[in-house]
Amino acid sequence: MAKTKKNVRAKAKSVVGAAKQKAQDMQGKLRQERLLHKTLTPKKTTTKKEKSEAKHKKLLKRFAETRKERKEDQARKNREKTKVIGDLKPLRDALPSLQDIYKLVKSKQKDSSEQAALTEPEIPLSANEKIRKKRTDMVNSVKSFEKLIKDKNFKKNPREVIASHVRNKYQAMEEDDDE
Repeated sequence: MAKTKKNVRAKAKSVVGAAKQKAQDMQGKLRQERLLHKTLTPKKTTTKKEKSEAKHKKLLKRFAETRKERKEDQARKNREKTKVIGDLKPLRDALPSLQDIYKLVKSKQKDSSEQAALTEPEIPLSANEKIRKKRTDMVNSVKSFEKLIKDKNFKKNPREVIASHVRNKYQAMEEDDDE
């Protein structure tokens, strides 16, 4: 009887061992399938040197961006420090230049034949005359800026004064084109 118990025990152990082995085989197959599935997509292999070069480029780009931002902030602060005007760069960027408006209006109203008839041939100036003309233009512009800075209305509300100036210039250009 002892022999039969030993045989039963041995058979039971072998069956349990076989079941464990099957379970491990199944897990191994599932793991291999998962690994195969992951490795089917080709991976881009990068060397250590390529990675360090990419990091270096990214760092240099970040430095350049921060340097640019710092310069813009410093320029904005300098523009804000001006006594009377403040920061008018956003306003200047938003408004089109008078020259562009004048060209647009003029091109719409006059055709090229009328322009050719109205323009007179210019006589070239000598070097001394050019210098005198530039000097007088510069003196006139400086005087007008000094006059503007001393103006009480400009000190109170500079944006309103500039807007009215633009309106007046535009109206004067329209009147010149109508005549």
